[in-house]
Amino acid sequence: MKIRTAFRNLDRHGRQRAPEVIAEEVRQLESHLKRFRPELVRLEISVSQTEGKTRIHASLRLQLPSGVIAAQEDGFEIEPVLRKAFADLRRRVDRKVALLKGEPQWKRRARRARIKALLPPARDRAEAKRRTLYFGLIEDHLDAVYDTVRRELTYLEASGAVREGRLDVGDLVDATILKGLERFEQRPTEFSVGPWLTRLAFESIDAAAREASHALPDSAASLDLEPEAPAQDPTEADQEMFEFYQPDEALRLEDVVADGSAANPEAEAARREEALALHRAVAALPALWRRVLLRLDLENDTAEHVSQILGIPEDDVRRIAQSARAQLREKMQASGYPADTAGTFRESSRIPQPLLDRDRIERGLLGDVKGEAS
Repeated sequence: MKIRTAFRNLDRHGRQRAPEVIAEEVRQLESHLKRFRPELVRLEISVSQTEGKTRIHASLRLQLPSGVIAAQEDGFEIEPVLRKAFADLRRRVDRKVALLKGEPQWKRRARRARIKALLPPARDRAEAKRRTLYFGLIEDHLDAVYDTVRRELTYLEASGAVREGRLDVGDLVDATILKGLERFEQRPTEFSVGPWLTRLAFESIDAAAREASHALPDSAASLDLEPEAPAQDPTEADQEMFEFYQPDEALRLEDVVADGSAANPEAEAARREEALALHRAVAALPALWRRVLLRLDLENDTAEHVSQILGIPEDDVRRIAQSARAQLREKMQASGYPADTAGTFRESSRIPQPLLDRDRIERGLLGDVKGEAS
């Protein structure tokens, strides 16, 4: 395994202790990476300390043949920060390896064809034209739907409302698109397609979260399924297949934080710490409060518009926003951060829909139309 380490602004104790802790943790990590060829694995370690020599930020980035795994940790002592970051990284590695060796390839292919499998062929030319019209209207809004679903699911996992990995972003986006197709003619006329899809996305998320809360644990086996074959170490061909049919990455609050433009590593580390503290507080809000606040402060939406999207009175939107902002100010002040949160919201990262997912949705909706035209 190739390792690159960068220390920034560490105090004397940190410079002495960090290499020792890293060496110990790397030895443990290597035992979790035996299934990968060492020359194809690269680990980047970055440890920085704020200008006041107080807070410490550790960032780990592990490059595998099948993708990148990242972990971060913040704290006040070098050893606990590094050990927690490496423990999180090992957990993510184990999860990725388990997915690689435990899930048959045909299941991954089937999952990637979700929308096409759920949608029967167009029964006639009129239905084909209807789907073409629908896709034309929603195409420019797919990035926003994906970002909304991913962000809300990230908050739900961070708050513990949904168990990590239980729900899938792509599944929820598909459910939203199919729900829109089903209700296409009955869509409200008072606002445009984008807000309508946002409402459907929230409906899909809420329904899936309720179902997941009553589901069996992941370890419980269904009586209707054949027993899985014993797990085997992945071959080189397995690794190549896994890279192409890679499952969705774990959702992390760090992905919601926008990349910064601070002049130095210390300022950037401090900015990210503040942003993460804010997003943790946002995740702890009731779902309706969070959605109201994000629509107003992140999307710069109006109370009237938000009331239409969420289906609540406009006065309730204003009341909820006031309460949510007050709770965030209280939590941020208690953590030693400024109370003004609007600017940090507007800097939040937006993640576009992967092109492969967009192509898959297009093929699912228009495949029959294209075949008919050819």
